[in-house]
Amino acid sequence: MVSQDEWEARPVPLGTSGRLEALPLTNAAGDHALLLREGTTSRALVTGERQSERDRVVVVPLDDDVELRMDGDALAIWLATGSTGRPEVHVPLWANAAGYLLVVLVLVFTVLGSMTFFTWLVGLLT
Repeated sequence: MVSQDEWEARPVPLGTSGRLEALPLTNAAGDHALLLREGTTSRALVTGERQSERDRVVVVPLDDDVELRMDGDALAIWLATGSTGRPEVHVPLWANAAGYLLVVLVLVFTVLGSMTFFTWLVGLLT
């Protein structure tokens, strides 16, 4: 059985005073980041963006007392990547075939139902 401690990431002390902590995070897409916080106040988010030769490090300040390059979209992009990206899922061939067959079956019954209704309607009006 997995303990509660294994599910929660443990913060790593940061800096000389030990008040800053680095908390590892992972979003739904599996991208990793570090949230730098002081107590319960978030101070900065450190993540990476894939580049052609090497990953670019992105540091997003979350308060006014952080002296770094400001890239406000990086936080939103990192958070949204997991929720908007498509996870790679392998669907078995039989499931694809069954779904395709059900869609075709619904279309056939729709056409037959429409033909029956309009035949009845034309017979009723003439």
